[in-house]
Amino acid sequence: MLQQTQIVTVLPYFDKWTKRWPNWKSLSKANEEDVVSMWSGLGYYSRARRLLVLAQKVVSDYNGHLPSEKEELLKLPGIGDYTASAIASIAFNKASFPVDGNVRRVLSRFYENKMSSPSVDQDDVFKKEVDPVFEKTKKRRELAQALMELGALVCTPKANCVQCPLNKECLGYKHDSFASLPLKKKKVKAENIFINYCWVYDDKGNTLVKQRPNKGRFSGFFEPPLIEHADNTTGHKKLMNLIGKEEIKFLKSSISHFTKYKAKWSSHEIYLEKKKSIKGYKWVKVDKLQQLNLIPKIKEGLS
Repeated sequence: MLQQTQIVTVLPYFDKWTKRWPNWKSLSKANEEDVVSMWSGLGYYSRARRLLVLAQKVVSDYNGHLPSEKEELLKLPGIGDYTASAIASIAFNKASFPVDGNVRRVLSRFYENKMSSPSVDQDDVFKKEVDPVFEKTKKRRELAQALMELGALVCTPKANCVQCPLNKECLGYKHDSFASLPLKKKKVKAENIFINYCWVYDDKGNTLVKQRPNKGRFSGFFEPPLIEHADNTTGHKKLMNLIGKEEIKFLKSSISHFTKYKAKWSSHEIYLEKKKSIKGYKWVKVDKLQQLNLIPKIKEGLS
C-alpha cells in the first residue's frame, strides 16, 4: 500500500484491510472484486490484484507463512528487489539493505554521490557501502528503518543538517553541496489523454457497461461506453459513433493526474426511447452500479 502512496493516506486503508483479512489464509480466499473494492482510492490497482495472487501462493506453497530470506521472497509474485529487502530486514532482521527514495537522499548527501538518481548503478554503489554494515550489526531492522526515517524527518529535500546525527561525517554537509543532491533524472513530460464517456439509459432503469481487459490502463474495472484519445474533439466524435451517432448531453469535466499522464474526463448521458445493443457492453440496473468495480474516477462522479 505504501508504494507510490503516503502513509497518512494508507493508514485507514490498512486498518480496514487487516480487520477484514487479518492473515494470508483469509486473504487467499477473497475474490478479486472485493479486494479491488477495498483498495478503491489508493490507485495502481494492479498492486491489489498481485497481493491476492501473492496470498494464494503463500498459502499453497509456504503453508501460510511468508519466507524470511530475500532470495525466496523474490520468487513470489508482486515482490521486487526493494520490497524483498524491506521485508527481509524489517520483518525478519536479515542482512538485506532496502533502498527507497528517502534512503537515496540520505546516502547521496552522505557520500556526496553525484550519479543520476534514482538508478540501478547508484543503488549498487550504496549497497556496496552499506551491506557490510548490515552484515556486522545485529540491529538490522532498526538500521533499515532509521535510514528511512532520517530521510523522512531530518534529511528532507530542504534538509535540517544541524539536527542530523550524521552531519560530522556527511560529505555533502562538509562541502556545502547537500542542497543539490541527489541529482534527479529529468522528469518525463506527462502525456495528455482525453477520456469521454457516456451513461446510456433506457426507459426501464438500465444502463450499459462493460469490463475492461485484465491488462493495460484501469485493468479489470467496469465502465460505460468510453473513448480514450489524444485530443478531445476526436474522442468526442468517436464516442458518438460508438453509441450510434446519437446526440449526447454533456454533464461535466474534471482532471486527474497520474505518474505518466494527465487525464481530462468528460461525462455525458443519453436516454434512449428504444433499447439498443453496443458490442461488448451489457445492460445492468442503474441501482446496481455502486456494487460494480467501476473505474474509481467514474464511480466518484455518480455520488
